[in-house]
Amino acid sequence: MNIVSKHTLFSNSATGSKHVQDGLSNEDSVLTLEHDDYQIVAVADGHGARECFRSEIGSRLAVDVAVKNLELFAQTIKRYDLYSYLEQEKERDELVRSLIQDIVDHWNQYVYADIKAYPIQDDEYERAQTLSSIYQKGMYLTNIYGSTLLAALMTPEYILIVQQGDGTCAVFNEDGSLDDPMPEDDLCIRNLTTSLCDKDAAKRMRYVFIDRRENDPMALFLASDGVERSFYDTIHLSAFYAELCLELCELEGADLETYLSHLLPQISERGSRDDVTMAGLMDAGRIMAAREALTRTVNVARKMDLMKSAETILKQETNTKKHYVRESEKIEHEIHDVDDKILELEEKKSHLLQDLEKMKTMHTSQILVCKEAETEFDEANGMFVRSLMALEEGD
Repeated sequence: MNIVSKHTLFSNSATGSKHVQDGLSNEDSVLTLEHDDYQIVAVADGHGARECFRSEIGSRLAVDVAVKNLELFAQTIKRYDLYSYLEQEKERDELVRSLIQDIVDHWNQYVYADIKAYPIQDDEYERAQTLSSIYQKGMYLTNIYGSTLLAALMTPEYILIVQQGDGTCAVFNEDGSLDDPMPEDDLCIRNLTTSLCDKDAAKRMRYVFIDRRENDPMALFLASDGVERSFYDTIHLSAFYAELCLELCELEGADLETYLSHLLPQISERGSRDDVTMAGLMDAGRIMAAREALTRTVNVARKMDLMKSAETILKQETNTKKHYVRESEKIEHEIHDVDDKILELEEKKSHLLQDLEKMKTMHTSQILVCKEAETEFDEANGMFVRSLMALEEGD
């Protein structure tokens, strides 16, 4: 078969900012394996529910089991030259389904081995609350270790990706477009997810097979849901992966790990505040060749942000205008009320002035009457005085 170029492998995991704040550990796990004939990446997200109090261990067991079984799968296909089976849909499905069953079975075996080695303590049972009594009866013990799983095997000939539960599988094509090739799980809704601890885990686990001779992705990302929930929508998530590709392809070794170790905590802090874990494979040379297409993806998100920013400003200005109109109408009503009051007062003033004029006229009339009365009094008084004087002289 044709041998296709090998990809650079990378991975990192960061404790969510909410977990750091609450003094909790990282419940995500990541594991990678690089071999001359194949590369494997695996990401698992332990459930944060109180009933899943050993999910941190469950996620570590999940990535360990996934890597071991995918490695065995790759070796078996090569050793027995089973490539022709992979080319036939029915035979391929039987092989992959057998692999998936092994992953689930071995995870369950590892869980029970851990319980045997480290029996569940009373304080752990207390944490389980509603399921405590059920656990103490030895029922549904795998729930304690509940975890999702995303794992990918890349060989020179094909890529095989398996997934149980939520998380993101992102594949960058040759033209720079981003796809999520994994079929959806209709039971993964918001914070609800399927799990390796489910009774039908093997049946519900999805997978994607990619023949690299027909479609050879230049980059592949696996991420826990803490990454996906840190972005508004698929456009911004695509832009994030596109920009990440451009950044990572210029880094190597320790610098690449250092970059991711600084980036992931920032993503958690700005976004989901959950644990964030990422692993992937990329062909730096082909990414650089597709720089223009990837840059367009980034610019679309940036223009959308500018549009949203402008929309926010417009909304604020519209609200300000509405407030101004409301306040203006309120003031205009107040002015109208004041004008009416002024007219009322003016009318009252006019009536008062008329009354005042009447009072002045009456006052003037009373003054004249008083003067006339005073004159008459003076005259009468003079006559009285003269009369008295005449009487005195007669005596």
